[in-house]
Amino acid sequence: MTDAAPTPIPVFQPVIGVDTIKAVVDALHAGWLGMGAITQSFEEGLARFLGLDGRFVLATNTGTSALHLGLLAAGVGPGDEVITPAFNFVADHQAIALTGAAPVLCDVEEITLGLDPDKAAALIGPRTKAIVPLHFGGVAGRVKELYALAERTGVRIVEDATHAFGTRVDGRAIGSFGDVTCFSFDPVKVITSIDGGAVVVNDAATLERLRHWRFLGIDRETLARYKNSRAWEYDVVSQGFRYHLTNINAAVGLSQLLRVEEFIASRRHACRLYNRLLAGVGGVRCPATDFEEVAPFIYTVRVPAERRERLIEQLRGRGIATGIHFLPAQDFTYLKGCRRGDLSVTERVTREILTLPLHTHMADTTVERVAAAIRECVVGVR
Repeated sequence: MTDAAPTPIPVFQPVIGVDTIKAVVDALHAGWLGMGAITQSFEEGLARFLGLDGRFVLATNTGTSALHLGLLAAGVGPGDEVITPAFNFVADHQAIALTGAAPVLCDVEEITLGLDPDKAAALIGPRTKAIVPLHFGGVAGRVKELYALAERTGVRIVEDATHAFGTRVDGRAIGSFGDVTCFSFDPVKVITSIDGGAVVVNDAATLERLRHWRFLGIDRETLARYKNSRAWEYDVVSQGFRYHLTNINAAVGLSQLLRVEEFIASRRHACRLYNRLLAGVGGVRCPATDFEEVAPFIYTVRVPAERRERLIEQLRGRGIATGIHFLPAQDFTYLKGCRRGDLSVTERVTREILTLPLHTHMADTTVERVAAAIRECVVGVR
């Protein structure tokens, strides 16, 4: 008789409870499947959670759509340049390119793995319209310095907070201050709407433009039109896209939003436990944060580049999945021609970074199993 294979531990594991399933069933029975009243309720819930005061939120079908709309809201267009990390998912670079602007690849700093404000400043030129910093893993990074840079230079800030829904800076939620902020609610984020996103802006006029862009440039949304007897009449006032969030997706997001504090606390606990268990393990570098104001999306460590592939294989053999966030954007064929600065930190980090399993409601015993396996493997490969 052979030993049973260990229970697999995935990198990501969405939480879909009976409350979410009921919300979807109720939305299906209601009969209005497209963007509608539940979408509006989700937007209202987002505004309450974020503590928006004089700011406005618009739900979208993906985080990438939110980024595209956020860039348009900031006035980014053909001929412009937008500075963004090379250590980043390609969604930012693609969203920038969709506007007709050119991505400019910037380095990150060692501690938070967020955009380095000093290196960003060195890249600002006459065509620079905006900076798009990523709050990697949910950590806000040096956001205050970036806003100070924007104030000095006149560039716009479009925050990629797709990792950071629920993260705070000095007690204030990301999205409740600043310029333009974009969120993601894809299947593996802190909360999910299966797929979805949101963009936050500062004024009602910009919100109205976003509404037009979100749904094909049509001046009145479908739900509003069907409240009168001439529902078929509308005008098309601008270019637009199909970036709207359906009632079904919004029902999922709204049910999860009701539990977001619980979800964040659970993930924060798991990250802190990882930090304690992996402290002092030779060659393993944990995040330099106590996660106090962080809503963690992923938990990453850094290991010596020459050991990483072997460690991935050893963990896989123990039933533990891992990931790499991110590959170096400067090496992608599509982005090789982009203007860039010194990317020495990015080049080093992308060779060392390793994403460990992190789930909402992850059992302590699961975290302990992952940490014990890493300790065993690292000792074994010395």
